[in-house]
Amino acid sequence: MKTILLLLVALAAVTSPAWALRCHVCSSATNCKQPQTCPPSSRYCRSVTTVEPLTGNLVKKDCADSCTPDYSQQGQVSSGSGFTQCCQGDLCNERLNSAAPPHALLSIAPLGLALTLGLLAVVPGL
Repeated sequence: MKTILLLLVALAAVTSPAWALRCHVCSSATNCKQPQTCPPSSRYCRSVTTVEPLTGNLVKKDCADSCTPDYSQQGQVSSGSGFTQCCQGDLCNERLNSAAPPHALLSIAPLGLALTLGLLAVVPGL
C-alpha cells in the first residue's frame, strides 16, 4: 500500500505543471503592462528601454532565460542607446526605474553636502 501511495505522489510531481514565472510582455513608447505566463525556462523578467530623442523612447518587456542589467549614465545617452533592467518575481517588470544605477544616485548626496560645507567655510555670514 505504501509503495502505491509513494508511486502516485511521484507521478503527480512529475506530471504537474511547473510553477511558471509571469512577466509583462509588450513593446510600446510608454510603460506598457500586459501580463503573460513565461516559458518554464525563463527565470527573469526583462525591461529594455531604448532612447530615441527624435522618435521617442521604446520600452520592450519580455521573459528571459538569462539577463544582464546595464545602465546608461545620464547626460551621456546617445541616440539608439538604452538600458536593460532584470528582475525575478511575478510581474516584477511592471515599473520602469531610473536609467542611473542606484549607487550613482547615492553618490550625489555627499557631493552636495561637500559643496554646501565648502560654501559655508568660504562665505562668512551664511
